[in-house]
Amino acid sequence: MKRHLVRSYVRTGVLGVTVGLGALLGAPGQSRASDHIDSPTLAHDHGSDLGDLYGFLDPNDNSQVVLIMTTNPFIISSEIIGQAIFDSNIRYRFEIENTGDAVPDMFLDVHYTKGIGRLQPQTATITLPNGKSFSAPTTPSDETDNPPAPVITTDPASGAKFFGGATDDPFFLDNTAANRFVLSSFANPGNPDRSVFQRGRDTYAGFNILVTAVRVPASMLKGKKSDVIGINAVTQRRRIQRQANGDVKGLGQWITVDRDGTPLVNNGLVPGPRKNEYNNASTGDDASGRFKADIVKDLKNLGTDDAHIAMLAAAAVDKGDILRLNLAIPNSGSGGGDNAAAKFPDGRRLKDDVVDAIFTIINNGVLLSDNVAGNEDTFRNEFPFVSKPVTPNPKGVTNPDDRTRL
Repeated sequence: MKRHLVRSYVRTGVLGVTVGLGALLGAPGQSRASDHIDSPTLAHDHGSDLGDLYGFLDPNDNSQVVLIMTTNPFIISSEIIGQAIFDSNIRYRFEIENTGDAVPDMFLDVHYTKGIGRLQPQTATITLPNGKSFSAPTTPSDETDNPPAPVITTDPASGAKFFGGATDDPFFLDNTAANRFVLSSFANPGNPDRSVFQRGRDTYAGFNILVTAVRVPASMLKGKKSDVIGINAVTQRRRIQRQANGDVKGLGQWITVDRDGTPLVNNGLVPGPRKNEYNNASTGDDASGRFKADIVKDLKNLGTDDAHIAMLAAAAVDKGDILRLNLAIPNSGSGGGDNAAAKFPDGRRLKDDVVDAIFTIINNGVLLSDNVAGNEDTFRNEFPFVSKPVTPNPKGVTNPDDRTRL
């Protein structure tokens, strides 16, 4: 007789046999980076866990938009051949909003076949907003000193490009200091401890993450009345996850497990008991005010005044927690772009120091920095722009430093 393990993902939260207890364990003030492990459920479901969302014009060709989502964070270099596997039961989705409200108008979806790691690529199916699809292999991972070059696939019909594989995590932040900052705001409401930002240690240095990256014509995403598009990343599982003989198959409606739009919103500003609910909700729920009171309360605890609370609400509440990119503002420079005109909050590039930008708004316009100014590795100058993956002791015994900076 076959034995079945069934998980149900329901609209009011992600609940089930293996994750139900996790929802009871969230600390009210816990912050976990841009979006890494931002809720109790995601502590148990790393495959669905979004790290970050990036959206920007290709600096080499501003007629193309680059969309990047990172998932399954904190992959250590010595396990990359066994952990660099996309979950075949997840729908990796970019939601595109191009009419100025909080409701997605089109979608770009990526599905992966089952994977086993160890130099074996998976096959991705990329479904474009026009409904047409193409297939592409992922880039396999190894543990050599010089990792494989990224495998880039171009769809001959649309010109869209795809990359899927493990890379160095492009996000940079002193997460320990950020956690201490948020926790101090609960101990001393309105007067958080800003002195915690003196370490200047990048928590994500030395860790890999899975990257799903596409480059598509801007004309495919642009609306009829505006040059501004909204971008939201979501990971979704079927409502029922059924396991038989070691394989998991999803059945029923797709349910959002994690989402990411504006960086640092859920992890830093949504209370722990509501983080699962927030991830399971929609950008329309944001605009309806479902989470606004809690976000405002936490900002008040952080000492943010009404004017700067309004700024953050305009970016991440009033029209949904959505990253917005103006296609009419040129992007240029190395590593995915670094000209001042196109920096966050106009989209988000790999080099953009979103942490300092958000913390400075929270600090009422007075510069507040985590003293981590950039990624520890160099970004590429062409698609997919992310760095190569971290490998174990890249120089062998002559350089045993694995670059981790917790």
